[in-house]
Amino acid sequence: MHRIYFEKRCILICSPDDQILSDPNMIRFSLGGSQDIHSLVDMVEVSDSLHRVCIPTSDIQGTYKAICAEFLEVNAGGGLVSNRRGDYLLISRNGMWDLPKGHQDPGEDIKVTALREVQEETGISELEVRELICITDHCYKRNGIWHLKHTWWYDMLYTDPTDLTPQTEEDITKAAWVAKSSLPPYLLNTYPSIQEVFHEAKI
Repeated sequence: MHRIYFEKRCILICSPDDQILSDPNMIRFSLGGSQDIHSLVDMVEVSDSLHRVCIPTSDIQGTYKAICAEFLEVNAGGGLVSNRRGDYLLISRNGMWDLPKGHQDPGEDIKVTALREVQEETGISELEVRELICITDHCYKRNGIWHLKHTWWYDMLYTDPTDLTPQTEEDITKAAWVAKSSLPPYLLNTYPSIQEVFHEAKI
């Protein structure tokens, strides 16, 4: 299954027999060509009632690639950072809790991107980059052009007690360590793609 997020909305690409299709609130959509993709995106953008749309298909990867081809694709890297106490690093940006991430520079290894962006957005170093957690996809429109961002999320361990310094020029107003037991209210005020990262990390 692939999930493509539009802020708090989601398009899911799944097999025709996926159990998720039994959800009575799930809206099914059949793709015929690129025009259908644009129609679906326009519909998701303007509707307040479409939270999840599912595209059932026997060719999940082919359908996913066809959808991606209709966007300007960009790559990004980010980190789910914990410390030795088991707290997790969150940032506040535009009124929402988020994880540090950013765009990949030309020729840059995506793991290096993730490490660099965490350091730039939070002011910390001494990070141990561990395994890849997942890759999330989300769409946004900039200057009238739809972008599809693929973000590689890495598990990271912070080993140094340096103070956090949020990168204010990126509209980050706060960086905070949050205990695992205190995460639920923070995750209610974040994006579904960030919730997916925590879910995939089994937190």
